[in-house]
Amino acid sequence: MSEENEGFWELVKNLELLGWEKNKDRDIDRQKWLSEVFPEWGRFLNSEIENTKVRPDTFVLWWFGACSWFLKTYGGANVLIDNYSGPSIAAAWDPDTKIGVLRQTGALRQVWLRLNPHVIDPFAFKNVDALLSTHNHVDHCDIYTIKALLKTTDCLFIGPQKCCIKFEAFGVPKERIIEINVGDSHKIKDLEIKALESTDNTVLSEVDYVQKEMNKAAVNYLLKTSVGTIYHAGDSHYSNMFFRHGRQNEIDLALVAFGDNPDGMTDKMTSYDAYRVAKALGAKIFIPMHYDNWGIVQGDPLELERIVNEKAPWMKTIIMQWGGKFEYPTDIDIKRYRYPKQEDQFRPELSWEYGDKRK
Repeated sequence: MSEENEGFWELVKNLELLGWEKNKDRDIDRQKWLSEVFPEWGRFLNSEIENTKVRPDTFVLWWFGACSWFLKTYGGANVLIDNYSGPSIAAAWDPDTKIGVLRQTGALRQVWLRLNPHVIDPFAFKNVDALLSTHNHVDHCDIYTIKALLKTTDCLFIGPQKCCIKFEAFGVPKERIIEINVGDSHKIKDLEIKALESTDNTVLSEVDYVQKEMNKAAVNYLLKTSVGTIYHAGDSHYSNMFFRHGRQNEIDLALVAFGDNPDGMTDKMTSYDAYRVAKALGAKIFIPMHYDNWGIVQGDPLELERIVNEKAPWMKTIIMQWGGKFEYPTDIDIKRYRYPKQEDQFRPELSWEYGDKRK
């Protein structure tokens, strides 16, 4: 835990706010509760990312939940992907709806309850080179993240055409928007960003099942660093396209979304199909995502882990936790991320339980 972490001292102040002696008469209204409690992690993780020095021959990823990742490379690239800083949402049927899951199901009502905490403060980012959006859905092309980054960074906003339309509608200047089409590449310092076809059938249903139209709304990303390549599959569903992507590209780490769909709706890959994607890509390391944040499609990563262990035990599967840090290639054998226990901060000589001050 970095001693430079400003977020740590904010959490120390939170402890003071929770006290009862000096604060027994302190007035608490709803606005004060919201501002003091959310985001749940405050700026702690922002500060950790800011202060992390990437070691030679590595890159570092942090998972914020859903499909949101932060990538930091040794060459100084800082890239945020598909960050969602928004709330729970709901939708109601409309005959002219363009919402893919309503078009799939004909549902009169759907409630999408957010399950994962806000581990990141979008207004506390300082060094971000680019925000990548895989597609134009609200939880991947997020107004809260975009508006915050406009205020605090000089970052670029990169995505397919329909994401770029949203960027501009949210106030992003045209000179900071980069439209990326299938096959295009863009270089940021030591990072090469390449756009590949998405196979997101929920987006496809919104564009009347025309693949060339989906390419304007959704892409997958291949992120090439000097030490390894990351494949971000966005919200893609299973397709034989992944086999082609795996044959055409060297993929070290695959980030693949899955979940548990209600009957009558296919918005997420099943755990079995997510395993098939990682295997088809030829990925050496497989990290699942997006199973964690919406109640309606919440999945079980342990089910997926069992499938991979039975069907492809040579493929390293890693189950992350919200806010967790993954260093490649250092952490490729961890299997499951575990939050630090912080024993390095313990001092037996100061302990009142078994130290000199025991009473």
